[in-house]
Amino acid sequence: MAIIELRHVVRAMPHGARLRKRRGRLLKPVKPSHKVELWYKQQLLAVVAKLRKIVREELLPELKRMEPLYAASDGITRDAKVPRRPLESTFQRMGQRIGGIEQTANRLAALAVQRSADTVDDRLKAAIKSSVGVDISPVLTQSGPILDALRAATKDNIDLIKSIPEQYFEKLGDAVGKNMERGMRFEDLAKEIERIGDVTESRAKLIARDQTSKMNGAFNQARQTSLGIDKYQWQTSGDERVRPEHDANDGDVFRWDSPPATGHPGHDVNCRCVAIPYFDLDKEEELLGL
Repeated sequence: MAIIELRHVVRAMPHGARLRKRRGRLLKPVKPSHKVELWYKQQLLAVVAKLRKIVREELLPELKRMEPLYAASDGITRDAKVPRRPLESTFQRMGQRIGGIEQTANRLAALAVQRSADTVDDRLKAAIKSSVGVDISPVLTQSGPILDALRAATKDNIDLIKSIPEQYFEKLGDAVGKNMERGMRFEDLAKEIERIGDVTESRAKLIARDQTSKMNGAFNQARQTSLGIDKYQWQTSGDERVRPEHDANDGDVFRWDSPPATGHPGHDVNCRCVAIPYFDLDKEEELLGL
């Protein structure tokens, strides 16, 4: 269907502008946007920073106040039972302060998805225009496969953003409970809490990096297939961090409807590989009536 729409676009162009570079078969790769990744990372780190601020203002003072009840003295753990209710109240209070995470997740996910989709469209348009002289702008509607990809990416990112405070508080609760029972001193417990915050920051960075790549791959696939481009050439980032199985795919041509055992580029966590649109220009010219 899309190739029929594309045919109309080509026929409306001046004859001299049609498929200028007829011998070229590969287009420029549509790579993940570093700008989008940086923006997304900053937004997620802001969420983590707010979480850490709440913990420093609510949990740490409470743990300091309660230190005589749980900290070991001269290597001997105190027999006194640590009251649990004050900590439960503290965690409830912290959860209330981070209220609105649902709205934050919805807003950030929608923006990240739209920015990624816009980047894919802009770069794919430029690649096709440069290679074959066709302006595909008229057929880039947000319906069909691309709409499905947008919805799936939005849901995935909402879930991931909401999981940041959920996992953070869960890790904090486990660490505080276990280490208080062991008689850990406040200074050491505070260091453990900071370490959990650092781990949460690292996870936020991974989410931004991984999802930017995944969205780029998903939107690129949806756009290419909707335009009738059924093949792509695998391209790695060409460095030592490339997975061996992905390196084995480098340079090979695959069909979108028949993925390799590794899945398409960008499917694996932190995969930085890209799918270069592969045109069979003889077939395209026949389909386009040239």
